[in-house]
Amino acid sequence: MNYTVMQFGEGNFIRSFFDWMLQRIADATGEGHKVFLVQPISNGRVKELVEAGEYHVLLKGFDEGEYKELLEPVSVIAGGANPFERGGMEALLDAALSPDLRVVTSNTTEAGIFFEERMDPHNFPSLLAAVLRARAKKAMSPLHILPLELIENNGATLKRCVEQYGRLWGCEPAFFSYLDSCAFYDTLVDRIVPGFPAKDAPEIFRRLGKEDHNLTMGEFFHLFVIQGEKTILDVLPFHKAGLNVIVTADKLPSYRERKVRILNGVHTASVPVALLAGVELVKDFVKNERFAPMLRKLVHDEIVPAFSDDPEAHRYGDDVLERFSNPALEHSFRSIALNSVAKSNTRLRPTLEGYFEKYGELPTTLVECFSAMISFYDCDGVRELPKGPFVLADFSRIKGRTVPKMVDSFFPGLDLPLREALIRKLEHAGKR
Repeated sequence: MNYTVMQFGEGNFIRSFFDWMLQRIADATGEGHKVFLVQPISNGRVKELVEAGEYHVLLKGFDEGEYKELLEPVSVIAGGANPFERGGMEALLDAALSPDLRVVTSNTTEAGIFFEERMDPHNFPSLLAAVLRARAKKAMSPLHILPLELIENNGATLKRCVEQYGRLWGCEPAFFSYLDSCAFYDTLVDRIVPGFPAKDAPEIFRRLGKEDHNLTMGEFFHLFVIQGEKTILDVLPFHKAGLNVIVTADKLPSYRERKVRILNGVHTASVPVALLAGVELVKDFVKNERFAPMLRKLVHDEIVPAFSDDPEAHRYGDDVLERFSNPALEHSFRSIALNSVAKSNTRLRPTLEGYFEKYGELPTTLVECFSAMISFYDCDGVRELPKGPFVLADFSRIKGRTVPKMVDSFFPGLDLPLREALIRKLEHAGKR
């Protein structure tokens, strides 16, 4: 089989995002892709997906203000291998020599891109190093490499790991020349994918006339930002399929900042307010008459102004709130609440600092949310809630139950004027 795409990872997200995009490209242009799946860990479902040959993506959500549902078949998976079982590594290296292979993609979780000093291929970067080494020996055409892992500088980090394996293994100079000829892209992906739609599955199976246990569900909204040369569009013409893909030379960090501050920031800020009020799901919180105005103020009066004057950031904020109201997404605040200490520092601190620096005062709504966060963590490690107790898995990161200790736990090393202003505001709020 002559493959065009090699894909490391076969989870719900990449199948509802990248493979779905490949199918859309094929439907729009008539130029199909053949994907070779690689199982990046010993356990997975590559064999099942290859044998099925086709699966379906159920899209539910708002599209240009209108709620829609759409079921689409995806049939781009043409082969695959588990390199950790007998014959798997040989199958992988054979597929690597496909004359038409042009693209490598991956989604191996945030922990998937790492270097470990081992001589055998054992993880995604080392397996990729073996693939590139095999192609270098045959002087084959270079590849476009698009990792989808949610880490900063994912393409550059992946290339660095592959280069480390090349040095560890004593690879020949041709390997490093070939590595430099390949295009490693930093990327950002954005689509909410709950996974297998258990509630909808029986009806979907009835409509299909068969069971599809690889069925997966996502929202309509999708955004794929690729930092690099626009030549990637010659290989993957996303634009011809009307897909929301942006190829940029240098603006990916701004898109990442926008997503982290708005989408992720609103999630984290909402957690304590919602759960303490007995609201368990994001979609219910966003539509609640009491909290909806608060969220709009948080987004448009505080988060966006703290980092951008671009109207596009406000439009993205509106999109986020609309996406959160999607009735098909059972997004639990209890799941979002995990690791809130670390998440607050990453997602809320930039807005807190940016707003204070720009306006010389604290963002009122965000501070109210953080005040709720302090109440949320002001316990013995188990927070009693209206809908049942919640175990705070990161409670050990709290340095103490006073306001100053809480502030230093969530936002270590704040500039002194901001820290003092925040503590005064929170202590005053606590006395009311």
